Amino acid sequence: MQTDLYLARGRLVVRIKGRFILDECDSLKEAVQTAITPAVTHVLVDLAKTDFVDSAGLGTLVGVKMKANKVKARMTLLNPSAPVQDILAMSKLNEIFEIASGREADDLAGTLAAPENLLRTLGGTPEPVSPAAPSPESLKIEEAEAVPQSSTSSEVVEELCRNAVEALRRGSYDESIRFYRRALEIDTNYLPARNNLAIVYEKRPEWRQNALEQWEMVLRLSDQVGDSKHKERAEKHLRALRE
Repeated sequence: MQTDLYLARGRLVVRIKGRFILDECDSLKEAVQTAITPAVTHVLVDLAKTDFVDSAGLGTLVGVKMKANKVKARMTLLNPSAPVQDILAMSKLNEIFEIASGREADDLAGTLAAPENLLRTLGGTPEPVSPAAPSPESLKIEEAEAVPQSSTSSEVVEELCRNAVEALRRGSYDESIRFYRRALEIDTNYLPARNNLAIVYEKRPEWRQNALEQWEMVLRLSDQVGDSKHKERAEKHLRALRE
């Protein structure tokens, strides 16, 4: 996958080419969310040449929309390809995203995707990064803000958690962790995902501190909402980890 970011006149154009899947999501999300500053008024995601998007890619788009909302910027998906249109419809995300195609999309993007406006390129043939581009900052889930969840966002979270469980069954712990972290970026207070993430972190000794941190968060959140089941489970695991 190759992603080109263009910035001009308060508009950020994100052009995604190829398969938008889990392995590509982290770098894209960091770059795009770093580029979305209060000076950006409109985020335009060009999906015309996106061949496929998986649940992790959908979760990334939701995360970008949340960041755009935070700075009061508008977000529009431009010319989604036929396969991507189908996926958006099946996941019902076409109901929460503004989507433009044809002449409307051309009018919105205009001539912004020009070489002189190139901010950076991810994947594909590397392009020099503009000196004005800020360095990506790592985002900690623990610092993410809780947002009101629509039924559509909840469906994305549940799908990410199902993918995490499947990865865990295959013994792919790193992949399972990535899915759970993406779910928690959408809903940081979703106790089942945080509970399961803590369990995955227990699988390797070098992740012990991560497991402790997650269980402590489960304990704190469950106490806040009066969830005795998750509270007792967190207390049990914390005792075992501290022995």
